[in-house]
Amino acid sequence: MSIGKEKVKLEKLLVSVASVKNIDDLNLEIVNEGYREYAAIIKTLYTKQPNIFGNLYNYDLREIKENKKFIKESYTAKARQVNFAVYRDSVVEAIERTMEYISSYVQ
Repeated sequence: MSIGKEKVKLEKLLVSVASVKNIDDLNLEIVNEGYREYAAIIKTLYTKQPNIFGNLYNYDLREIKENKKFIKESYTAKARQVNFAVYRDSVVEAIERTMEYISSYVQ
């Protein structure tokens, strides 16, 4: 699979995750699925180009995972919504950063 195909997948993923605003079970599942897909894509990219995608693989995935954990630890609905927004934003930012790396360093 080429890196260009991975970039197309990331663009589609960005659209679906960025469109989510409020937390509910469906929206949480959309973002969780986006995270899982992103993790698979970044692992593939890291395998192909570890020098370029190493930081994204090591640090962005860890940050997203920690932000996801905060949703479960929220006690109030407001805190849950705030933590959900942080989680969603971390997934969106990681996708955008990965697409930028592909454009800047690979193509």
